[in-house]
Amino acid sequence: MLRDTDPTGEPETLCAAFDRLAQQHPGASLSFPATDEHLTAPELAERSAVWARALVAAGVEPGEVVGLLVPTGPSLPLALGAVPRAGAALSVMPTPRRFVDPAGQAKKLAGAARAARMRHVIADAGYAHVLDLLRELEPGITVVDPAELDRDSPATPLPDVAPDDLAVVQFTSGSTGTPKGVMLPHRTMLAGLRAIALGADIPPTACLVQWVPHFHDMGLFGWLAIFLGGGDIHMFRSADFISDPVRVLRHFAAVRGTILTGPNFSYDIIANAVTPELAAELDLSSWRQAFNGAEPVNVETVRAFTERLSPAGVGPSVMYPVYGMAEATLGITFPEPGSLPRVAHVQRELLADGVVRRVSEPGVATKAVVSVGKPLPGIELRVVDEHGTVCGDDRLGEIQVAGPSVTTGYLHAPAATAAAFDGRWLRTGDLGFTLDGELFVTGRTTDMIIVRGQNFFPEDVELVVRDLPGVYRRRCVAFADRTEEGAECVAVAVEALANRVDSGALASTIRSSVTAELGISPVRVHVLEPRSLPSTTSGKWQRGLTRSLIAGADA
Repeated sequence: MLRDTDPTGEPETLCAAFDRLAQQHPGASLSFPATDEHLTAPELAERSAVWARALVAAGVEPGEVVGLLVPTGPSLPLALGAVPRAGAALSVMPTPRRFVDPAGQAKKLAGAARAARMRHVIADAGYAHVLDLLRELEPGITVVDPAELDRDSPATPLPDVAPDDLAVVQFTSGSTGTPKGVMLPHRTMLAGLRAIALGADIPPTACLVQWVPHFHDMGLFGWLAIFLGGGDIHMFRSADFISDPVRVLRHFAAVRGTILTGPNFSYDIIANAVTPELAAELDLSSWRQAFNGAEPVNVETVRAFTERLSPAGVGPSVMYPVYGMAEATLGITFPEPGSLPRVAHVQRELLADGVVRRVSEPGVATKAVVSVGKPLPGIELRVVDEHGTVCGDDRLGEIQVAGPSVTTGYLHAPAATAAAFDGRWLRTGDLGFTLDGELFVTGRTTDMIIVRGQNFFPEDVELVVRDLPGVYRRRCVAFADRTEEGAECVAVAVEALANRVDSGALASTIRSSVTAELGISPVRVHVLEPRSLPSTTSGKWQRGLTRSLIAGADA
């Protein structure tokens, strides 16, 4: 028998949550500016039930994982409502990008499909060129056109759905090698979505304007947490924001938006796009929170965003640095809503060696780290050293989390699941420290650069390099490497316009700047063509893949 609610009256399944939303907040809506389409909460509940019956009739069985390959539009929320009603779990797959190798994209999709043992993929017909290649690699996959799912089959019964059934399998954007699917049962997902809404104090009157791709955890769970509370959602395509951020800001002002989400680099884009004339023209006084997550938060980004947008009515507490990951249904730590961003200045060299020593004023030997707040309701957090000992406020270590919103593990991957947990604690792989109960994140454990026994953060190297003349759009990546003689060194890969830049002179400038600023030597520099550095779907640099690609090119 379907259990819709727990003893407190809260829904225990995503299906029940959508139904309750339709009853309690019938005016909540999803809008898609690119296609001028709209979907209300009651329409979503009704149509997703129709889709669910169509999926069951098409052969979808309880317990299987169904892929979703669609552009930004109503098909995303409809599938999210329908697939769990059919007793299956949804896996939102990265949409193919134009002008990018179709065979390579199909291979990545096939890897995820194989890892999830997918039998069905709901896919837009516009991706036919990639779908044909996918079916060649995985002949057992049946492709379902979303246009065919609105045909009601009222005689088709829907299976019972339990709170511990899988609702979503989220393949992490940074997965390398064999893809890892994060398992999120209904109970786990709903705990995470409630924690987000509670931690950020999101009211039913919230209005989110979103551009983050829906196959990224921020782009999937962020809008869902707000929508299930009764808020309105406006979903832009990511390409629309990247190509014309001003259009998104104008829309935000027109609909009196209250929330925007994105990685740190997106707020650099916004700050650079807002001229004094535009700031004077726009009324963004309704803006309450600019969720900044998915990558380390840069103090200069916080400063520039606040200064540039202040004349448009954006207050100093709007920038909202947060920390999360797919394995925790997105949210782990948030600041107190309405508080000003907090910055800690610590000695850089000591921090790289694991010691947190605060200084009163910033300087050339300090590192500025932005607080990402305190654990959300239900989340437990600790920082441990390499021996597993819990760190005090004066030590850097790996961040570990536990709680009802944390994944039960990786799909069909018991070894990866075992490696990810220290007892009940999930190893995040992120480095950080706590001060007065607040978390400060400094990077990934695997990205640390070691040269002659000294540790360095790659972000510190990149901050030195990205604004040097000749670097294309601040695009650079630092990673650990070795010289031809086998000695440890730091490598920097930068993009530059070959017809405008002397590569040798640029490399020399980079080497001398990194050595002067950080004391690192030797430094290897690789000058690449624009748009050649690999990044994840959320925009984070893939340092390990960059190292592998360069090593392959040099071999």
